[in-house]
Amino acid sequence: MSLTDPELHRPAVHVHATADAAARAAAARAAEAIVTAIEARGAARALFASAPSQEAMLAWLGDDPRIDWARVRSFHLDEYVGIAASAPQAFGQWLADRLPAAALPGFSRISADSQGEAEAQRYSALVTADQIDVTCMGIGVNGHVAFNEPGVSSLTDPEKARQVGLDLASRQQQVDEGLFSTLADVPTSAITLTVPSVISARSLVVTVLGEQKAPAVVRALEGPLSSDCPGSLLQAHPNVAWFLDEAAAARLTGDRTG
Repeated sequence: MSLTDPELHRPAVHVHATADAAARAAAARAAEAIVTAIEARGAARALFASAPSQEAMLAWLGDDPRIDWARVRSFHLDEYVGIAASAPQAFGQWLADRLPAAALPGFSRISADSQGEAEAQRYSALVTADQIDVTCMGIGVNGHVAFNEPGVSSLTDPEKARQVGLDLASRQQQVDEGLFSTLADVPTSAITLTVPSVISARSLVVTVLGEQKAPAVVRALEGPLSSDCPGSLLQAHPNVAWFLDEAAAARLTGDRTG
């Protein structure tokens, strides 16, 4: 996959009647990737987004009896800077609370208490030590990927992880989804894996739910490749499966499957 002159690919787009049906189908696809990696190489490496859109998918994934979680090394995509590691809004804690207990010994977390750039370098070294098998992710209401925001996201980012400032739309989304009480409570910066790191996986499983995401979904899937919609950059990956409920898919005009 060339990031400087990317070949664009048509992703598989699966639209389901309900959010839970979409999440269940996404979990099945992610489980297949994990099991295949374990069978082929004895272990699997997975990136997970920490967001309400991923909660049902993670529940279904955790219940899949085919996965030997002792053989899975897990990572998360991003973390707020300056938040307590044990805070329920901390992405590492959010994911730790939702992964099965057997997965936790293999789960590596970004430290929100560390200096941003030093921690970004430390964590990126862990993530890139070997290829990721599957990234389980969504996109934001503004199309962000992890916390790679519109206008500054790039397929050719030289860094594997970095500290970033958060757009107002991304911070407001955290309030709208009930994760923080007020906008003032939402941190203004985060450590995030960059787009090249996120899409370095052998396969991507993208779960997007709800009508509030519909504008970003249509731009990501049917718009041009553009940093203005970081989700569109996923078009450069040859193995992407999107799982949407009807509300998130409402503005699509192209091909889809059930």
